[in-house]
Amino acid sequence: MSSKGPIFILSIDGGGSRGVIPANILYHLEHDAAIAVRQTFDFFAGVSTGAMIAAYLARDAGTVERLAKEGYSSESLSKIMDKTVWDKMLGRMQNQPKYDGVNKRQAAEDQLSGVKINDIKDKHLLILAYDFINRELVTFKNQRGHDAAYNPTLTEVCDAATAAPTLYPTVATSSLSRRWLVDGALTTNDPSICAITESLAMGYALDDIWMLSLGTGRPVHDLSQEDRDEIGKASQGWGIVGWLSNGLLDHMMSASSCVSAHQAEQLLGDRYVRVTGELPRKLMQLDNTSEARVMDLCSYAYSWFEEGIETIETLIKRVVQAREAYTQEMGAQ
Repeated sequence: MSSKGPIFILSIDGGGSRGVIPANILYHLEHDAAIAVRQTFDFFAGVSTGAMIAAYLARDAGTVERLAKEGYSSESLSKIMDKTVWDKMLGRMQNQPKYDGVNKRQAAEDQLSGVKINDIKDKHLLILAYDFINRELVTFKNQRGHDAAYNPTLTEVCDAATAAPTLYPTVATSSLSRRWLVDGALTTNDPSICAITESLAMGYALDDIWMLSLGTGRPVHDLSQEDRDEIGKASQGWGIVGWLSNGLLDHMMSASSCVSAHQAEQLLGDRYVRVTGELPRKLMQLDNTSEARVMDLCSYAYSWFEEGIETIETLIKRVVQAREAYTQEMGAQ
């Protein structure tokens, strides 16, 4: 055990409107399992839509119920992803971002109220973005790291971290050495490994790192071999338009999540719990915000919560025991 003791990380994947799932899993943790989310975790890490949730929790911007029922309602998501008739017809085939991002930034501001990243003192926060010009990972960390040194607002950070290419415009930072940023999911859609390495950089021992990781789903394996072969053969002729129309961004996100989850499990062992699952392919869209679709995602969130709650509660009990052991050890010195 290090001199810093245990650190408990909540890591949240990206996934566009599928952020409904982690938001509602957290709601059920509080509402059904009486687990105070913000008090339980020391460190919040997020990518894309997960960045919005992580910032909300670290900022202590409101209740988890408000986050799930208002922030991730069909009405709120539909305002953020406001489609014109032209958008619906062309989708990603148009020669500009599908959405202008104005309502997205306003939604972040409404929740985060102009708070700056270094105003957060009692929790650790890590949000990922990507500088596509310099091809660099951008890590926004409160009190640490050069990308948060100019102390941007959480609104700016989350706006940049959710600027998914083809969906939203790039975001310019307000730093003197201005960066042009897009969604951190281009680097990894699961911030687990970045959160682990950040904890190590802060002086925590690997054996003292604990993590609950919340995913946003993967497509169910419901295709016949004939269907898979048909798609596979067609993919051999796809160019940029073909890949974009067949979910290139979501493929990149899913692939990186698989890698991060595997590495985190290898590093942390039974101090790591991942909650995710399979979704019907029709629910995998990043920007479907219909009431029926949101209700379906809420149903999956509850199902995954029920499947995982025993394991989550066991993990939390073990974290509490580790904290108590650390306190006793420090008291005996």
